[in-house]
Parts: sequence; C-alpha cells; structure tokens
Amino acid sequence: MRVVPTIKLFDCLIVPIQIELNDSTVEKIQNQILNEIEKLGINTLIIDVSTIDVIDSYISYMLLETANMVKMMGCDTFICGIQPQVALTLAQMGIDLKGINFAQDLEGAFKLIKRMRGNSYEGKGIFDRD
Repeated sequence: MRVVPTIKLFDCLIVPIQIELNDSTVEKIQNQILNEIEKLGINTLIIDVSTIDVIDSYISYMLLETANMVKMMGCDTFICGIQPQVALTLAQMGIDLKGINFAQDLEGAFKLIKRMRGNSYEGKGIFDRD
C-alpha cells in the first residue's frame, strides 16, 4: 500500500512527504521506500520534507534508520527541504543524523548528487545508465 506518492527518475527515487507524520505513518513510509527500492532498482533516495513543520525524536530516528537500511541496499540518502524551525529543534534535541546527506531543496539535492558522483565531464548526465 502506497502511503505517499513517489517519483522514479532514472536511478533515483524521490519521496515528497506531503502528509502529517506520526509513528504509524512513518513506519508505513519506511516500508514503502524499502519495497520500492528493491522493486525499481534504485541507488539514490531523496526524501523531500519541505512541507513538514514538526519532526520529533521518533520520526528523526526512523529517518536515520531508513537511511541505514537503504545504505545496506546500496543506496545513498538525501533529505531536502528541512524548515528552519525543524532544523533548530533537531539540533537542540541533539539528534544525530550522520549518514544522511542534506540539501536546502530538491535542486540542491541533485547538485549535491552530481558533485558527489564526480560527474563534471562533458556529455554525461548525473543519472546516465551503464
């Protein structure tokens, strides 16, 4: 069952979270992401949280756990769109989100992916297939 819409763009799964998150919902989203990564052969996950006003300690734990799980499946995780008040709250709570890459917005996430993959040579896109 799909909880949130997802977009597959080449080797990337984009997950725009546009619903209110609670413990049950975030667990369902985690399962959805893991299943879609396996089914679609994804190697990059971008979670867009730009519409989320509150991320508590459990939800941040689940995001980190999801990032760790997808890393075991061969994927990098990027979270984009964290609002200033959310960033402040997470920092004040001492939430450690190591292993996750952050970008200001979706465009920034793609720029970061391109930079990390070292695709600076002419004629190759960041999502070219082998």
